[in-house]
Amino acid sequence: MLPKSKRLNTSLFGNIIKKGQPFHGQFLIIKTVKTSTLSRFAISVSKNVSKHAVTRNKIKRRIYSIIKKLESRIFDGFNVIITVKKGIDKVSYKDLQFDIEKTFVKSCLLK
Repeated sequence: MLPKSKRLNTSLFGNIIKKGQPFHGQFLIIKTVKTSTLSRFAISVSKNVSKHAVTRNKIKRRIYSIIKKLESRIFDGFNVIITVKKGIDKVSYKDLQFDIEKTFVKSCLLK
């Protein structure tokens, strides 16, 4: 899990959803907004992805784990919301990591 200083609170969600620049990956959509602070992240996993909370939380833990591994390569100054697409629950960790890295490069989040 990321430390609280690296996670977004829900009060900023609306602004990022409306004004954020979207970048589409195979399994997720990333919306980014530039800020003057550290990069912060939030993950949204809908009930349409899985009806089971255990599965949704597993997906969130995997994504937070991948972000933590990439933390040293991520540029500062972005608020990021990651929205998950259907079918991600059947994806291996390696494929998910590749897709997140590819989408982060597309959105200029990685060094």
